[in-house]
Amino acid sequence: MTGDQVRAEQALVAWTRIETWLKEHAPRTFQRLPAPATEGELRSLEQGLDWTVPADVRAFYLVRNGTGPASDFDWPTSRYAPEPTGYFLPGGEGVGPLENLGAWFEGPVAAASLDDEPGQRYLPITTIDPDGFSGGFVGCTPGQGYGLLGDYAEAELPNPGEATFAAYLTEVANALCEGRGWESTPPGFSLVRRVSRPHVCRIRSGRPPG
Repeated sequence: MTGDQVRAEQALVAWTRIETWLKEHAPRTFQRLPAPATEGELRSLEQGLDWTVPADVRAFYLVRNGTGPASDFDWPTSRYAPEPTGYFLPGGEGVGPLENLGAWFEGPVAAASLDDEPGQRYLPITTIDPDGFSGGFVGCTPGQGYGLLGDYAEAELPNPGEATFAAYLTEVANALCEGRGWESTPPGFSLVRRVSRPHVCRIRSGRPPG
C-alpha cells in the first residue's frame, strides 16, 4: 500500500470506531451525521482551488460530509440552534461540509497567502463556530507539510502542526473508547483554541451531547 492508502485506511478505521461509540453513547449525534460527499463534489472543490485534498481527508468525506448536518454550520442561523451536534471533536470543533470550505478559505486562512509565502495552501476543515473564523486546517502545499493539520484564528497567522488527519481521528477514537476526556489528549492533537461557548463546555468532558 502507498502512504496515501495507509492514511486513508487509518482514517476510515478510526472514524468507524468513533461512529460505533457515538451510536451507543450519543445516539442523537450519531443519527444526525450527514450522508457522504461525492467524488464529484470533491473534484469540484479541488478544481476550484487548484489543490489536491489529502487522502485521509478525502476518505472521511466519502463516508460523511462533515460531523453534523449542514444546518449546524449555517451562518448566522445555526449559532442560535438549541442543540447543535456537529461540534463534538476536541476543543468544540466540528468538521464542516464541503460546501462551506471554500467560504472558510476566504476567511482568516487566506492570511497564509502573504507576500513572503505566496505558495502556501491551507484548506480549513474544522471550526468552532459556523462563521469559520477560527478552526483547523490541513496543509495542501506540496512538500513536507502536505497533509498535516494546523490551526488558525481571525487576525492571527496560521499555525502549522505535525499530525495528520488520520492520526487526529485515531486519537479522538482512542480517547472516546478509553473513556478519557479531551484534557488528556496529547499536545498537538487539539487543533483549535478553546473558547467559551455553551456547546463547547459540554463537549470538553469528552462526551458529546446525546
